[in-house]
This record gives sequence, C-alpha cells and structure tokens, in this order.
Amino acid sequence: MEKTNSNLYSLHDNIVLWINELEFMNDEQLFLEHLLSSHFLELSSENLYETTRKLIRKLKEVEQMGVELTEEIHQHNKKIASVLEGDHENLEKYLNNAKNAIQKDFESYVLKFKYVKKKIFGIIKEIMIHNKQKLLINRR
Repeated sequence: MEKTNSNLYSLHDNIVLWINELEFMNDEQLFLEHLLSSHFLELSSENLYETTRKLIRKLKEVEQMGVELTEEIHQHNKKIASVLEGDHENLEKYLNNAKNAIQKDFESYVLKFKYVKKKIFGIIKEIMIHNKQKLLINRR
C-alpha cells in the first residue's frame, strides 16, 4: 500500500503540473488568436491567405485537443477517487496505465501546440519585418 500511496502522490503532482501547463497554454492560445486578429489585413493578402487559413485551423485543432485533454485529466482524477474507495488491488495497475496514457497525450498536445505557435510567430515576424521595411522606405 505504501508503494501505491507513493505512486498516488506522484500522479497527483503530475496532474497539478499538467493542469497548470494547460492553463498557461490556453492563455498563450488566446494571445495567438489576438495576434492573428491584430494582423488580419496582412494575413488576408493573397500570398498569405492559404497559410493563414491552415494555421488558424491548426490552432483551433490544438485548442480542442487542450479542452479534451483537460477533461481527460479531470475524469482521471475522479476515477482515482472512486478507485481509492474500493478496489485497491487494481489501483496500482490503473494508476500506471492512466498516467502513461495521459503523459503520451500531454506530450503530443505540447508538441503540436509548439509547432503551431512557432509557425504563427514566424508569419507575424515576416509581416512585422515587411512593415518596418515599408516604414523605412517611406521615410526617405
């Protein structure tokens, strides 16, 4: 039972870490959406339209993954509570299987989010450099 308690505390620590990270990434998603909307005109141009459309779709997909992952983690927490009240023999097996599954989903989510974020920052950086060059040209 001591090993089970140790695993339970470890899992709880992971859950807290995952939830905090998901909340932070949700704030980043809101920032990315604001960033995209603030550069709407440039992103709507003919040469960026298709890329922008794909990025927005990917951002929405990642956002949905985050919602689903958050729900999965909360359901997992509820399952732990119900298992704790009953079947201790299956608890250890459940904890290990669930932790591994959620860890895999979490890592996949983080990779996809970072990819989308990097692409959005890249395209916005190009727009900002282009706008800065136009300003320099117009000052001459």
